[in-house]
Amino acid sequence: MNYPGRHKLLRAIDRDLAGLEGLLQAHAAKLRPVHRGDAALDAAIDRQVKRLLSLREKPDSVYWNAELDSNAGLGAQYIMMMHFLGQLDETKQRKLANYTRNWQTPGGWWSIHEGGPGHLSYTVTCYFALKLAGDSPDAPHMQRAREWILSKGGAMRVGVEARLQLALFGQYDWAGVPPIPPWLVLLPYLPQLPDVLEKKTINIYDLSYWCRISLVPMSVLYEKRPLKKLPPELGIDELFVEPKHERRWNFESPTDPGIFSLGGIIQLGARAVKKFEFAIGPILRKIALAKARDWILNHQDDSGDWGGIYPPIMYNLLALPQLGLAPDDPRLKRAWQALDRFMIHHPECDGLHMQACVSPVWDTAWSLVAMAEAGHDTKRPEFQQAIDWLYSRQIHRTGDWAIKNPEAIPGGWCFQFYNDFYPDLDDTAVVLWALLWGGFPANRQARLEQTRIGLEWLLSMQNKDGGWSAFECAVDKDIVNHIPFNDLDNMLDPSTADVTGHVLETLGHFGFTREFKPVARAIDFVKKLQDPTGAWWGRWGVNYIYGTHGVLCGLAQVGEDMQQPFVRKAVDWLYSVQQADGSWGEDCESYRHKDQAGKGESTPSQTAWAIMALIAAGEAQDARVRKGIDWLINNQRPEGGWAEQKFTGTGFPNAFYLNYHYYREYFPLMALARYRNSITVKQEPHA
Repeated sequence: MNYPGRHKLLRAIDRDLAGLEGLLQAHAAKLRPVHRGDAALDAAIDRQVKRLLSLREKPDSVYWNAELDSNAGLGAQYIMMMHFLGQLDETKQRKLANYTRNWQTPGGWWSIHEGGPGHLSYTVTCYFALKLAGDSPDAPHMQRAREWILSKGGAMRVGVEARLQLALFGQYDWAGVPPIPPWLVLLPYLPQLPDVLEKKTINIYDLSYWCRISLVPMSVLYEKRPLKKLPPELGIDELFVEPKHERRWNFESPTDPGIFSLGGIIQLGARAVKKFEFAIGPILRKIALAKARDWILNHQDDSGDWGGIYPPIMYNLLALPQLGLAPDDPRLKRAWQALDRFMIHHPECDGLHMQACVSPVWDTAWSLVAMAEAGHDTKRPEFQQAIDWLYSRQIHRTGDWAIKNPEAIPGGWCFQFYNDFYPDLDDTAVVLWALLWGGFPANRQARLEQTRIGLEWLLSMQNKDGGWSAFECAVDKDIVNHIPFNDLDNMLDPSTADVTGHVLETLGHFGFTREFKPVARAIDFVKKLQDPTGAWWGRWGVNYIYGTHGVLCGLAQVGEDMQQPFVRKAVDWLYSVQQADGSWGEDCESYRHKDQAGKGESTPSQTAWAIMALIAAGEAQDARVRKGIDWLINNQRPEGGWAEQKFTGTGFPNAFYLNYHYYREYFPLMALARYRNSITVKQEPHA
């Protein structure tokens, strides 16, 4: 639902909150639970609060920012980029190569999550990058990689993105790359189509932000088709099963969608575009490339970032020189510096980890919520300084989200230090929740206004189906799923249960209940998404445990009856996947194989999510919940914290996963604190 103007929504907030300032003050002054003599629980909580405070990035930092693992493929791509642009940094290459080798499995492949199966595209990418970095193809680790690649059908079978990257070096034929015409950027400038046609057509604003911000520079590369010639010995001809003269380059899906299906029609259209590319006149090409150049440069943050994530920064560094920017152009220099901020040195292998992005806003907001719920005095300077820092990160400029929600006032938060064009709903929800503990010690009126604007923006971004997506409204056209370039099925940003659950939990903390129409619509939305097992699929965390946790915590906070059958079904599912030692765990492969839902190696973060979901459902007194609490207590390290190697964060299901290093820090603390708060009868003020 769009709210046509600020004042209508502010009246709704005033009516439902009965005074925002009073609510904030009351929330910040919540009482601390009295210990009930559970020495082990109290000690674990106190130890973890101290540890969390010690984990701030630097001694003088007021925020948290953990390392964000993904996979070694990003560093390999960086090596390729340096070679393509002729801007080789030998030290970086050596260290990136060290990190890449360190990620290789004994079987020769590279995976996209800890303990996962081999990933063909990334394995080919890593092999090629290591070869560019000087590794001999006869080295044992290269032989193992090559044997595994050939056993999986060879380099011909890599995904679309890897095809384009290899084509830049002449290692893959452009005929095998689906069409990415730069006139894609022109489509938003065409006259508005009637609704019936608009639903059957797409432009770049119908694609998720993370695809849009990369596809525009990729379209430039596709149009220009620059070539970095390599000596034959640096090529990867040995990774193809087919002899060179027998290779048949084909961009189309190996699965025939049927000529009369939507996918079949789109595939026919893509085939026609590919066949008649030569017919596009030079004037249209020139206009399209000029529009692409303008779009790219207009979307660069002052920090040098594009979208706050690695891929678009890399693709823009590759594309902009093709559009006339010199290597010493300040905009390109800032982009290189932005990528430097993503790098983390790993001394154990003298390697450089190329992160996909950074997560300071997300980590800081959750850390504050965890400490506050654990009873940390929220008036203390280290807490209030972090609150002030979060306020300073609010984004007051218009971004791409305004294309489909033009009347909303900017006021969201992003995940990273810099990503002004793309604040997200998940971060905005958790930040607003964290700010409730701030209590406005200073700048009261300004802080109150920021909070109100943030709430307004969050509510204005609700989708028509009642849910909230990650970044933008109405980026959910099914036609996008049939684009030949969308081989990873990650180009949409629809409403999801986990983000909607977080928004509901935040709205509940602000006093909204199911009587508020947006809340009621959101509840109906999550009910429709529930899996027959009782669980909810998790889009941004692994997986059904994460989604179920988000929904149940959100429902409880807005006052939903947690004894309803659909809630009890979710509770039964959580208990059914609890492991014998009291813990929970779920592997990333549950996205690919549903029979693995809720199954996997135990992890502290997933155990914490399950416990918090059960507490929200009124299960705090159940012995099985206590068994999960005991598992967390018994597995806490002496200095605080928990060990967690498995990935529990999701970038793109089946394609890209994340290991948030602080998920194992603040989520278990929240679970322990909520358990103690739930079983505490009497409360007293802070000492």
